[in-house]
Amino acid sequence: ALGIIARQIVETLRPLSQERGVAVACTVPEADIVVAGDRDDLLRLAENLVENGIKYGQSGKRVDVIVDIDETDPAGPQARLSVRDYGPGIAAVHLPRLTERFYRVESGDNRDKGGTGLGLAIVKHIVNRHRGRLTIESRPGEGACFRVTLPLLPT
Repeated sequence: ALGIIARQIVETLRPLSQERGVAVACTVPEADIVVAGDRDDLLRLAENLVENGIKYGQSGKRVDVIVDIDETDPAGPQARLSVRDYGPGIAAVHLPRLTERFYRVESGDNRDKGGTGLGLAIVKHIVNRHRGRLTIESRPGEGACFRVTLPLLPT
């Protein structure tokens, strides 16, 4: 259940968000959205995205975590996890390479955040293994939004 996973990760990362002064809002539907997948993988995926939002979007003081249904997918309705930060954003030149292993947007500010440059590579790997899709939208000065769509569990 994607909503339960999102809530659990937001709660787990609450000490980090409080330490950094970032308010994390988690919006999930009443009826949970269920996907077929490995729970540990999905927890790791959500943790990487939310932790990145807190760390790299810290200056925006807010991260929105949303679980919903994407009705616009050509393959039919898909589960969607969106993590949106309001930080400095990412230049377009970096977007295609963000999911490469060890790739990091090099700025003095980002070097101080720690990390190995593996988080988004892990996310991409998990998304691919679950037959999903990862999209990244960002503009400098406008924050970033990471969206993962995954097939719904047939009922």
